[in-house]
Amino acid sequence: MSTKYALSFLAACVAALGLTFTATAQQAPSRSVEHITGDLYRATNNNHHTAFLVTSEGIIMTDPIGVDFANWLKEELATRFDVPVRYVLYSHYHDDHASGGAVFSDTAELVGHENMGPNLEAEAGNPIFANVVPPTLTYSDELTIELGGRIVEIIHSLPSHSDDSSIIYFPEERTVFAVDFVNVRRVPFQDFPGGTVQDWIDANSDLQTRVDYDIMAGGHGAIGTKADVDDSMRYMEELLVAVAEGIEAGQSLEELQESVLMEDYSDWGQYEAWRPGNVEGAYRSLTN
Repeated sequence: MSTKYALSFLAACVAALGLTFTATAQQAPSRSVEHITGDLYRATNNNHHTAFLVTSEGIIMTDPIGVDFANWLKEELATRFDVPVRYVLYSHYHDDHASGGAVFSDTAELVGHENMGPNLEAEAGNPIFANVVPPTLTYSDELTIELGGRIVEIIHSLPSHSDDSSIIYFPEERTVFAVDFVNVRRVPFQDFPGGTVQDWIDANSDLQTRVDYDIMAGGHGAIGTKADVDDSMRYMEELLVAVAEGIEAGQSLEELQESVLMEDYSDWGQYEAWRPGNVEGAYRSLTN
């Protein structure tokens, strides 16, 4: 091999390795732990969040999110607080929130709504649910978890995004953890999967009525307030009205997606990506 060719080959290898390292760096998850209030914290894995309460006898946490993240978080919790996780409270059965419960099952009870088991049975054989462990403790309407003198309430939400969604309430911290059907300054996910727009409105309204809280720390998006959830309900209500008026005027779905712009909410998260899907979900809700 000539010197010139060898140097060219070496440069090509370095460039290739550089691209590989860059791609790996870009794919590395963004993870963090932040304080919410009191002994309540939020942990983040890219665009997903979980919450956990530290007590003298152990930790009560919400969704494990995924196996890799759960392993990372378990080490973080052991290093930071030196107490085990005693309860994992599932928000619902979907894999991107409920995967990884087995990581904590050596010390923790896995808790979820009674509909979670049947929902997972219906997904038997679906590989994306392979790491979702069914709850070892279930409830039907409400359940109170007590640990180290602290209380966490898990409350069944009205069906919307799923029929096993739980509202997880930290009363002393006046904080709610709820996932997917609740949004803070972010438009709802795509076409309102799992139910109609009215189902989502009703689930939010039920939350606002049943729970006295100040802070909304959901499974996606920013930490907000109870007023932010009111704003999200208003968005969905205005969306339904706008789409209903368009249908009455004879507009097709495609025309509605061009005309129902919801411009007052254009600075919300996922507006560009999900607004057309929101219109489609409202159209489906009103015409089926």
